[in-house]
Amino acid sequence: MGPVPRNVILDLLPAYLAGEASAETRALVEEYAQNDPQIARMIRAGALEPAIPSPAPPADLEMKALKRIRRSVRRQIVLVGLGTALLLMVPLAAQFPWSLGDFVIMGTLLFGTGVAYILISRRSGSLFYKAAVGLGAGTAFLLVWVNGAVGIIGSEDNPANLLYAGVLLVGLVGTVLARFRSKPMSYVLYAAAVAQMLVPVAALIFWRSTLNEPPSLVGVFILNAFFAGLFALSGALFRRAGDTARRPLD
Repeated sequence: MGPVPRNVILDLLPAYLAGEASAETRALVEEYAQNDPQIARMIRAGALEPAIPSPAPPADLEMKALKRIRRSVRRQIVLVGLGTALLLMVPLAAQFPWSLGDFVIMGTLLFGTGVAYILISRRSGSLFYKAAVGLGAGTAFLLVWVNGAVGIIGSEDNPANLLYAGVLLVGLVGTVLARFRSKPMSYVLYAAAVAQMLVPVAALIFWRSTLNEPPSLVGVFILNAFFAGLFALSGALFRRAGDTARRPLD
């Protein structure tokens, strides 16, 4: 393999500086920068120099790459759909006392979580980033499932359980504002963890009597700490992904 053209490195720089490049891409850019002072200066400055032109790739090459990505995404979504159908066969075969609405809700949650993971995790080649997305999405799914099925604070009919919608809202709005970038996403998940622990505190203030129901006051705080810990771990993985992506040059 011959030397990498300079224009290719310039095309890769935006992803490198945004912290969304894979480990192989980062290594390639940093190796090239060791022999190119101007590229190295741009990396240290953390921004592209507008004077450097970045030629657009050929239209046919861009279209081929786009079609390949779309085919890959469609194939993965089909697999998620098949996996969702197979998982729903378990309660059906076990004759769970589920209504049609229960199956629809569970199918929507499973399929939506899988598709969300596919679309978001593709934004980075980092294994830490992918693990963070999977853990965050999986925790949100588990929170909705448990809360909707049996309730976390008392029964599922307890109005205090509606406060968990605020946790999901923090995650959703924060994700949009963070634009899926590693470091900002870590703060979003930390905020979700804090919001998770604020729910039982609010319930203790406004719905104190309901905390006497199973799983009891201590059980409610332990259960919420479990979810908060998962959100915080996801945030730590996002932070690690950002630290790895922005590793300084030797």
